[in-house]
Amino acid sequence: MPTVLVPLLLALDQILKLWALENLSPVPRPLLGDLLYLTLVRNTGAGFGLLEGQAFLLGWLSLGVGTLLLYWLAQKRYPFWPTLALSLIAVGALGNGIDRLGRGWVVDYLDLGTPIPLIAHFPVFNLADVCVTVGAALLLLAPRGKRPF
Repeated sequence: MPTVLVPLLLALDQILKLWALENLSPVPRPLLGDLLYLTLVRNTGAGFGLLEGQAFLLGWLSLGVGTLLLYWLAQKRYPFWPTLALSLIAVGALGNGIDRLGRGWVVDYLDLGTPIPLIAHFPVFNLADVCVTVGAALLLLAPRGKRPF
């Protein structure tokens, strides 16, 4: 069941990025009061500004990781939660890999606008980033015997 989510979430990720390119600007637009804004950012690096300008390398790395995860999921039956986690990480890797290789940068549009100190200056992100983060959290929270590796 979770692997069915891969094409659906991947399509949604790309649709939202196209929408952001057509409708957003670098000027933040409130979505949820002062908590969440929509802000168009063209990210040429990885998260938190790492490897700036290395889109080609990061794109192939992302596509490789996403493909490897899908291969693992096709080879073995994992319990539900690890399958969901790996599927989400694959979506994120593939979604941002497509951007990096197709555009040379990743379309980011979700902007936390909170004064909470730990996340007050959090980088702008997208659905693919959310998928990677939630997938990684599910893997970390999975009981030891339920982890895929």
